[in-house]
Amino acid sequence: MIIHIAKKEFTQALRDNRFRLLAIFLGVLLAFAMLVSWSYYQKINEEHTKTSKTARQQWNTQTPKNPHAAAHYGTFAFKPIQTLSLIDNGLDKYLGVSVFLEGHRQNMAEYKQITEQNDLARFAELTPAFVFSYLVPLLIILLSFNIFTTEKENGTLKLLLSQGVSILQLSLGKIIGLWTLLAMVLLPIFGLGFVLLLASSYQNDDVLRYLMLIFSLILYYGIFINICVGVSAYVSSSNTSLVTLLGFWIISTLLIPKLTTNISKKIYPTPSVLDYKAQLKEDLEKGVDGHNPFSRRSQIFQDSVLKANKVDSIQKLLFNYAGLIMQAGEEHETVVYAKALKKLNDIYFAQLKIHEASAILSPTILFKMFSMQLAKTDLATHYDFSAQAEKYRVALVRDLNYDIKDNSKNGDWEYISKDKDFFKKNIQFQYKPISITQTLQQGGMALVYLMFWFLGTLLFILSIKKIH
Repeated sequence: MIIHIAKKEFTQALRDNRFRLLAIFLGVLLAFAMLVSWSYYQKINEEHTKTSKTARQQWNTQTPKNPHAAAHYGTFAFKPIQTLSLIDNGLDKYLGVSVFLEGHRQNMAEYKQITEQNDLARFAELTPAFVFSYLVPLLIILLSFNIFTTEKENGTLKLLLSQGVSILQLSLGKIIGLWTLLAMVLLPIFGLGFVLLLASSYQNDDVLRYLMLIFSLILYYGIFINICVGVSAYVSSSNTSLVTLLGFWIISTLLIPKLTTNISKKIYPTPSVLDYKAQLKEDLEKGVDGHNPFSRRSQIFQDSVLKANKVDSIQKLLFNYAGLIMQAGEEHETVVYAKALKKLNDIYFAQLKIHEASAILSPTILFKMFSMQLAKTDLATHYDFSAQAEKYRVALVRDLNYDIKDNSKNGDWEYISKDKDFFKKNIQFQYKPISITQTLQQGGMALVYLMFWFLGTLLFILSIKKIH
């Protein structure tokens, strides 16, 4: 009986011009968004690869110079373009694409795409993630808001129930019918996404991430289908059902995410740029200055080095003290910058926790969070890249300073390496992508909460004993 009801709903919807028009429009929109996003990904990925090679070549072929001067000259670390960003580009446009690596400074990622966009573009981009998150749930509502109320208004519901069809059978049949209709629209798009994924520079776990993304979409759409069927069963008219469901869509997808953002910023405000820099300057002055050997902190450090090496002047040291003090200043600055950045990052993560807490009211927030984590376009992945870039900067500058310390005469501040391939031999930046295991450890609870939402709304359907 359930299958018969599902077939009836499916056939009836196919005859409805409303479904045909919406399905064609949404399918074409999704396919267009997929192709545009893939084309953009290919372009950006090509530019990223080319620019990364150019930056390294510039470092390798620079003219002979003092290694510490080369540290000030600096180089770049470029954030890899994630393959699944063609589905969900997440926060990438807000977080920057490259970090300038130089001595004595820890810089943040620069060249944010959002700064080049107008307000309208910032509100909504035609990306697959936007269509999946906002428009497909709207399609579900428009298809199913009257799935029970039409039967009530036409008087066919009582006829069905009088023939021995249970409310549970009727509800499950209608749900299966809706899923069949939705599959007609989405399966070709999922197939297209898989083809584009294989045609890209995908990593080993990207296919698994894509399958998990599809699974999370199934849960997300299941929540909306269950709510639509339940509301249509409980209310008495199609108009009431439509208004109720549109209200839920507006609150879940638009109002709560925006409200949560404002609340999180109020509770955990970020410091101003001036305050941040003032605190940095104050903390930096409390340690060794690698460029000022006569400061009080530098003199204390010098005395400790002389004592450790059992000599009474730096001229008697068996290494170039200039390289050592510059490295000591670098290590102090590294600690200061790491402390300041951790404090700032803790604020952002505290804001994010409020978003997670509000997910009880919005499955959209849950899906968006998990989608970005799977696509590796979330905040945690960006911080992982920044941390690896900083670790590389510290190691590179240490090698440069120690070359001065170990390979030049004591007191020679103008030392230039005699090895013409010196810079070519310096370590290269190799970003290690975050694994699927790490992703699930950091954001797996979003998937668990999505399951709770799905099971909760399914129980809502199963609890229907009487259709009003």
